[in-house]
Amino acid sequence: MKKIFLFLLISASLSLPACSDFLAEDNRTKSVADEYYQKTESYNALVNACYATLRDVFGGNCEMFCAGTDIFLVGNRGLVSQGLGNYRGLTPTDVSVENFYKTIYTAIKTCNDGIYYGELYNYDAKLIAEVRFIRAMYYFHLVQQFGNIALVKKNATEPIMAYPFSDAKDVYKFIVDEMKAALGADLPVTTDNGRVSKRAINHFLAKVYLTRSYESYAESSDATDAIACANAAINDQRLTLDYETEVFWPGQEKNEEVLFAVQISAATMPNNVEGGSLQYAYFGPYLGGSDASVGMTYGSPYQNNNLIPSFQLHRWLAEDNNDKRYAATFMQELYGPQDGAKNDYFAYFALPAEERKDLDVKVYYPKITATQADVDSWIAINQAKRNNTLIWWANGRADGLASTDWESGNTDRCAPAIKKFSDPQAAFKEGARASTRDIFLARLAETYLIRAEAYIKKEGAASTSAVSDINEVRGRAGATPIAATDATVDFILAERARELAGEYLRWYDLKRTGKLVEYVTRYNKQVTDADMKGKNGEYKILRPIPAQALELSVDPPAQNPGY
Repeated sequence: MKKIFLFLLISASLSLPACSDFLAEDNRTKSVADEYYQKTESYNALVNACYATLRDVFGGNCEMFCAGTDIFLVGNRGLVSQGLGNYRGLTPTDVSVENFYKTIYTAIKTCNDGIYYGELYNYDAKLIAEVRFIRAMYYFHLVQQFGNIALVKKNATEPIMAYPFSDAKDVYKFIVDEMKAALGADLPVTTDNGRVSKRAINHFLAKVYLTRSYESYAESSDATDAIACANAAINDQRLTLDYETEVFWPGQEKNEEVLFAVQISAATMPNNVEGGSLQYAYFGPYLGGSDASVGMTYGSPYQNNNLIPSFQLHRWLAEDNNDKRYAATFMQELYGPQDGAKNDYFAYFALPAEERKDLDVKVYYPKITATQADVDSWIAINQAKRNNTLIWWANGRADGLASTDWESGNTDRCAPAIKKFSDPQAAFKEGARASTRDIFLARLAETYLIRAEAYIKKEGAASTSAVSDINEVRGRAGATPIAATDATVDFILAERARELAGEYLRWYDLKRTGKLVEYVTRYNKQVTDADMKGKNGEYKILRPIPAQALELSVDPPAQNPGY
């Protein structure tokens, strides 16, 4: 039987960071665990430890989710794993792949403990259901990334060197069964977005069904089941919040459209540069806004340039002039005087729009479709403050001092940052997990797009039901409604790029729909068809199983195609 070594079982105890709004967590070695977890407060702490693993899995670098896609290129500051960005360097020894593998299996071990002790001591079935869902969600990530994987269902009482290697088909069945079992518990329909609810489970189960519907082992009811689960997750709720000021504005993370999130707060971080999130740093400034000691009023970050938005992302967001999401996604104005290297980036969040009109603008990034007349109109709003502004067009600076285009990522501020995840409260430090903002894992707008895609899978292109769901998302953004003929998987992917850029979903979207090679080689200028091919000319669709896992396995599985 094929077996695979699992890193997580070498250690009998784990230490995890605190989780926002929950009780303090704790872990004990097996020698005292049986007695320790008989206490209700101790078991509650274990459940909180399961929630805290979400920070470990999602709070660090996001390369496994976003790099090597059509909408993000590698910037000049690079990635921990260049291979995830360009494919040609992606090997079984990749450090980001190995760290993700180890981190998520370690999280699964914690969840296994939570399930085991919950059932052993007959604790509240709702708590056990929450943990079962979290574990199933982790397996959903693993099966998408690696295909066939080891299913570890029981807690480990001693180090175990090998586990059976399960086919992806069986992994999907396990995920579906676990999520359905969690739905059977008496969980609330809606709850605080940091706790598991029926709507959150239904959102993810809809995506599980949808993803499986593309596979060779799909079940005939997958699309229908995805629609039913999405219906339950949507729960007749419309998209009514403003995209920028009520969904993504700093401090607005706990809003009614977020179904599930990794909760983070300054109070639960061990210090101001650890235990938070790196999401803001990968897509925007790497220096926080809470420290203005460098002389600017509202903080003066440099742009990080780890991941640079592609021209195609800009084009998709700019193709409808009525779509408010372009301005809500990109930081087009950098405030501050022309002299000096710094800028008052966070003034955007500190001051109302009318007051920002009176600020000096250091750099302006016109929309990728803008004309000189558009820029002249922008300058005319306040000529005294904008006449000397550096206009940085998509193809280079207007002053001619550099020809750096937005996709090059080879200098600070060479492209508009994604501002959706900016955190004015983050500490002033490069590369730190300092953001105090929650990480959205399930958002109502995505649920609508999941249902729309499932309708297309069930009914074919031009599904009127899919059109309705797509237009619900576009309507909130002020975008022009689409016609029935536009309801295709390709349009869904474009709409998902517009709505969900940077939300840890894009690689999964392209892989699920079978568009990974097509879209990456078409829209990511850093990756060619040859780059995506590996051993025996096979495409690198799945990630490589870490080399250490294969080397230490008693009966190693075959490596994934292309490696």
